[in-house]
Amino acid sequence: PYRKGNVMETAVQIQSIYKYFGKRQVLKDVSFDVYKGEVFGFLGPNGAGKSTTIKMIVGLLCIDEGSISICGCDVEKNFEKAMSHVGAIVENPETYKYMSGLDNLRIFARMRKGVTQSRIDEVVEMVGLKNRIHEKVSKYSLGMKQRLGLAQALLHQPEVLILDEPTNGLDAAGIKSLRDILKHLAHQQNVCVIVSSHMMSEMELMCDRVGVIVNGQMACVKTIEELIADASGQRMTYQVGVSSILETQKLLDQMAQEYDIKYKQLDTNHLEVSYLTQYGIALIAKINQELVLANVLVHEIMPIETKKLEDVFLELTKEGGTQIA
Repeated sequence: PYRKGNVMETAVQIQSIYKYFGKRQVLKDVSFDVYKGEVFGFLGPNGAGKSTTIKMIVGLLCIDEGSISICGCDVEKNFEKAMSHVGAIVENPETYKYMSGLDNLRIFARMRKGVTQSRIDEVVEMVGLKNRIHEKVSKYSLGMKQRLGLAQALLHQPEVLILDEPTNGLDAAGIKSLRDILKHLAHQQNVCVIVSSHMMSEMELMCDRVGVIVNGQMACVKTIEELIADASGQRMTYQVGVSSILETQKLLDQMAQEYDIKYKQLDTNHLEVSYLTQYGIALIAKINQELVLANVLVHEIMPIETKKLEDVFLELTKEGGTQIA
């Protein structure tokens, strides 16, 4: 979803950043890119450097070494232009509690150019606050305050949305609603969404890719599927549902030698297909494409996971400790 032609458009580029608090090194050579049209999960144990990195992206902390650019604008050299592309909630959203949610949004709208009343109405609808927007914020639950904060962050239609622990205070329905909003923004409106969280099960459902930081250094940046496949062993395994088992088997036989594809029939319409992890998710996309070209209807491609993201996260961070804040 986050490609323009065959090129992924970089929205946030972080290059070899370092951060020190006094003599203590907090971040060491952190580098990763985040693209338009994706939900990027930024994961790490407490004290790993997530919030520090996010604060540096939005200019709340200075960069000791390295550089950060947002939509091509350097955060240090062209701060205002870089921040014009960003909507963010870092820690808890701040509001005027004695005012209504709507009045809060109107005040924030004045700080940004071109935010119309219709845009305010649109974000209120999007975050699910339409029925309560005229009430004072002091009457809002923590989850409603989070929704109002998200509305504020979205007012000026940012190309980059950064949320630090956005699921705090949300119940299960609220979390699902937030997940749907963020996926819609990324996949339908081409927004680059960066989310930090401890809720692994939620990240697994929400994110296209994740970056894991441990002790101030990046452990990896991969798609959810690649991360789980790597931890699950040497092969990626999928359940594939098709209109013709016979045609599918013929095609897989043709590709088997080149890609070390193995398969077994599960029932009249399903196969279990596996191949070496090194080919990544690109190979299952190629198999899908070849099946379609061969006039085979593909009605399901589902990863068969032996591990969940939580297991992988624990493995990646078990040596990590919490030496860096």
